[in-house]
Amino acid sequence: MPTRSRPAFGLAMVLAAALLSSCGSSNNSTSTSTGATAPATGTAATKAGFVAQAETICRQLGKEEKPLEASQASLTGGGSASNTFASLARQVVALSRAAETKLKAIPRPPADAAAIGTLLASFTQEVTDANTLALAAVKQESTVGEAAEGALRRSIAAHSRLAAEYGTTLCTGAG
Repeated sequence: MPTRSRPAFGLAMVLAAALLSSCGSSNNSTSTSTGATAPATGTAATKAGFVAQAETICRQLGKEEKPLEASQASLTGGGSASNTFASLARQVVALSRAAETKLKAIPRPPADAAAIGTLLASFTQEVTDANTLALAAVKQESTVGEAAEGALRRSIAAHSRLAAEYGTTLCTGAG
């Protein structure tokens, strides 16, 4: 039986705030890249190239999430709002998973492969934690949701730290 010590809608709002702010930030880069593409034949992958492509993907994710964020902001408590939130949360997770796939496809400079792997794994964990929180909200499982909320906050913080260490604002809540 689900535990409902705290309304699931409250958990839902935390997820929306956390996940919608966790992706799509960029560092005012002047890059004009339009997505993740492999480097030209004979051209080695570079850190700058990886960062530019990743930030383009994250900016696009941010644009895709804007309407969802606006919809989330207009919600008020109640059953209908909880159902609407559940739909929004699933959409945010789906968009994040699509961005994750694109990020993983970007060529990595060999010298940075381990750091990028760790950075992308932290983004994957963030998306997984957000999905767990969304499912808990849908099922109105407050205890599970509270644990997932804490995990999501920790994974966002870890991802932000790793991105800063790598020298990017790659899909973090900074900005």
